[in-house]
Amino acid sequence: MAVAHSGSVIKSSRLVRRAQSAVTRSIKELEADVGVQLFERRSQGMLLTEFGRALLARVERAFAEMETARSAFKTAQLSASLVDKAPIFSLSISRQRLLVFAELVEQHHVGAVADSLGISQPAASQSLREIETSIGAKLFIRGAGGMQPSPLGALLGVHIRRALAEIRAGEVEIQSLRGAITGRVIVGSLSLGRTRLLPKAIIELTRNHPNLTVTTVEGTFEHLATRLRAGDIDFMLGALRPPEHTIGLAREVVTQDVLSVVAGGAHPLARKRKLTFADLASADWVLPPHGAPTRELLENTLRNHGLGETRVVVETADLAITRGILIGSNMLTAASAHLFHEDIATRTLVVLPLTLPETSRPIGILQRQASSPSLAAQLLMANIRAIGQL
Repeated sequence: MAVAHSGSVIKSSRLVRRAQSAVTRSIKELEADVGVQLFERRSQGMLLTEFGRALLARVERAFAEMETARSAFKTAQLSASLVDKAPIFSLSISRQRLLVFAELVEQHHVGAVADSLGISQPAASQSLREIETSIGAKLFIRGAGGMQPSPLGALLGVHIRRALAEIRAGEVEIQSLRGAITGRVIVGSLSLGRTRLLPKAIIELTRNHPNLTVTTVEGTFEHLATRLRAGDIDFMLGALRPPEHTIGLAREVVTQDVLSVVAGGAHPLARKRKLTFADLASADWVLPPHGAPTRELLENTLRNHGLGETRVVVETADLAITRGILIGSNMLTAASAHLFHEDIATRTLVVLPLTLPETSRPIGILQRQASSPSLAAQLLMANIRAIGQL
């Protein structure tokens, strides 16, 4: 970054306090790593190539993340001189040491981190000690449950993950500029995105760009939102929560979804051509736990139509369990019909003839605000938008 901004090896060597030969060697090693020429060497200095400009944009975003972390540490009454000199904030330590710290924030055990990164436990412990010593603060609390990050440690872990994600995106963009759209997209998938929108979008993406790979991460909204904010996933897809639950995230509505009342094909109500809410008064339900949007929408709707407390016999968010219970009992559930589209097509399950317009909810994409998604992520999101309009 110093060479790009100064346009000169001589000037950048003064900025980073390294010998000119060390700067030249570093640039050559970096170019060998990414497989392209990042600078044109001319008499007037070092000029960025197209590849260099793409990488610089990502590197600047990575450094901005670490500067945000540095500012937070400075306001925590730590030694300003130590924080200013700490190499982690200028990404002047190895990628492996950055990963040791970021993984320890998540895994809480040095041994587990060492195993996951393929290094020795003493090496992992040494990396952490050097980082803490350079900053002048304990970043983990040692206890019986492992090593829990302090508030500053957790904050630093988030910014390290974001910085590493930017650098990975830069590497992918260089390959894209070479004419090979390669890389990986990591998508946080909630239930309402994973049965129709995401599979179809992935099929279209990999058909047109066979060198791209897609990884999906499943979990609760809270878990996935945390990973999104940390830069571990590119975007989330599913039912959008209210704006107060998505502070710091950019929301984009792709389509709308309405709940249906679903029953087994042998359910007595399945034979009715028309249903009223009174027919549900004595129903037994299998629903997600309290707090799940589906359950809240259904129970509010039933109350608004004069029904009493919903009799929930089974609480589960697992679709396979729900399906099995519906097929083998007279329980009902409320769900998006497309979650069970194959069973509905064969009438193993049926959608009861009762509309619930009050349960309409937006399905869409969540990204970090001010994020700059990779080309692969942009292509997948474009496919999702197109399918959502069908």
